[in-house]
Amino acid sequence: MFLGWYDPDKKFPTVSKVREAVARYTEKFGAQPKACLTSVEDAAELADDPTLTGMSVRGVNYIPRFTYYVGVEDAIMAAGPIDEPGALGVAA
Repeated sequence: MFLGWYDPDKKFPTVSKVREAVARYTEKFGAQPKACLTSVEDAAELADDPTLTGMSVRGVNYIPRFTYYVGVEDAIMAAGPIDEPGALGVAA
């Protein structure tokens, strides 16, 4: 399950936006998120941030910039999009 977070404000760094999303997820669901799905551009900014330990950050093409999904990935989601060749048994 994921919590969607959108914050286009360019005054704040990407990592602070993700921290806000994590805080809201924790408040709402009572657990720490294990993953963050975001745009490829935002994922590049988050790649080297040491404060996001314990959470995987993955950039995907189908999420727009300044949008963050924090939560816990199901095994099927972690495998990748179904329409990718070779994913979940789809022939190449």
